[in-house]
Amino acid sequence: MAEFFGYVIDPQRGVRLFHWTHYMHIAFAMIATYLPLRYAEALHRRPDEHRVRNVAFWWLIALEIIYHAHNWAAGEWSFPLHICSFAVIMCLGLLKTNSQRIFEFVFFFGVLGGFMALFVPFSYGFPYTNIRFYHFILIHMTIIMIPLYYYKAYGFRVTLRATYKTFVMVLLVAPVIYNINRLLGRLNATTNVNYWFVSDIPEHVSAIFGDNYLIYIAVLLSMIYIAQMILYKVSNRIERQRDHAES
Repeated sequence: MAEFFGYVIDPQRGVRLFHWTHYMHIAFAMIATYLPLRYAEALHRRPDEHRVRNVAFWWLIALEIIYHAHNWAAGEWSFPLHICSFAVIMCLGLLKTNSQRIFEFVFFFGVLGGFMALFVPFSYGFPYTNIRFYHFILIHMTIIMIPLYYYKAYGFRVTLRATYKTFVMVLLVAPVIYNINRLLGRLNATTNVNYWFVSDIPEHVSAIFGDNYLIYIAVLLSMIYIAQMILYKVSNRIERQRDHAES
């Protein structure tokens, strides 16, 4: 039990690129995509659909609390400043309000954030015998599934303007997160603070970029922009194809 619930770091038994643990994460990303696209409309027609949304709401809160409590119990600083923590907060707002405006942000933060986390996993070396290994999968699956549920069940869509608006938000918030990282790093020199991965090159891609921080940031922002545009194009293309099939 101590192995499962403790703060255990063992990279050799954690997620490694092109290892079975990596393929496992990719498989769960695909499952998180398939389930809402397949069953969202049927769930939306249920008279108790609002209760299911409430369960999802409290499920997300529980996952976020577990994450921070586990860190703080081990003496590690932890704040809801990761990209996927932003997605969790947005998902909570979406579940309570059914707001199209919130959806426009959470569609990108949730789907892209979740996919990036599961396709290129950085789970801090927690082994598959530890709760955090599975917590990582569950929380990122959830932030993918919730916006996709609203996409399919409620017919919510993102516009090109919303795509640009979300990217501008990333550009504006990233420098703030960078400075928060630096401040927290000065306050606690024993902890490597790198929310949004904007202060330092993450270890799992350091072999690619070496010490070229500016190139890393340029590539990171370019990938975010390209991924947003692809998601916008794909999601709207699917809608146009469905409308054409029904006409």
